[in-house]
Amino acid sequence: MLGSSVNLNCSMQLNGVKLDRVNLYWLVPDVNNKVKEYLVPRPKKVSARSSNSRLIYPEFTNDLSLTIDNVQLPYTDTYICETSLLIGTRNARATGDGTYLLVYEEFSTFMNHTDLFCKVKLQTYQNVDLLWESQDQDYISTPPIVDPASDNSYWISRVLTYDPHRCRQNTTITCRLQYKGQSLVESSIEVACTGNLLASHSPPQPILLYISLLGNSLLILIIIIIVSYWLKKKRDRRVQVFAPYAPCFVPLKRTYNA
Repeated sequence: MLGSSVNLNCSMQLNGVKLDRVNLYWLVPDVNNKVKEYLVPRPKKVSARSSNSRLIYPEFTNDLSLTIDNVQLPYTDTYICETSLLIGTRNARATGDGTYLLVYEEFSTFMNHTDLFCKVKLQTYQNVDLLWESQDQDYISTPPIVDPASDNSYWISRVLTYDPHRCRQNTTITCRLQYKGQSLVESSIEVACTGNLLASHSPPQPILLYISLLGNSLLILIIIIIVSYWLKKKRDRRVQVFAPYAPCFVPLKRTYNA
């Protein structure tokens, strides 16, 4: 991280071989694999990077590791440990695979409404990625956004839209800074979840819904039957009460005498 001290490891296995001379070099190659800068031995034209570089063990040992203090974004580079050896009368040369140092600044995560932001400042964005993940769910986020900064560095950010209604409990989501698939550092953020509240008021299961509909239909049918029976009884009662007192007219026969 910006402003910290880093150790670049380099060691030599002698296996009992006696060395008559050892010349150690720590160098930074350019894109054409030529030497861009020497850190050890310290060059005549000292840069900020070379002045901040020192061997952990100044006296010769098998450990040839280098410390760089107060690292800055431009220190992002590949560092190579190289030795020139004299064994008797034979010269030999040994070169390490190189250590890539990626210096980052202000790596952070924060939330704005339902959007989660992961942001970092780097000297380069090549082979660099930001990845959102959590233990209980995989998240699909937007592609990384690269914005140039005024100091020839870059802001890299990645946005994740989080739906709090799809979860059942508060969860921690982590953003990882990766270089060539290797995680370098991570930052986590805990987000609230409203899924529990929604789950407690979730709609009934289909079988319960069918039972409820069936019960309501039966209740309506029973009410209709009761009402129909009551109306029928009422009509029958009206006939039984009023029929005996209904007026009856019987025509009279008149007899006429001849």
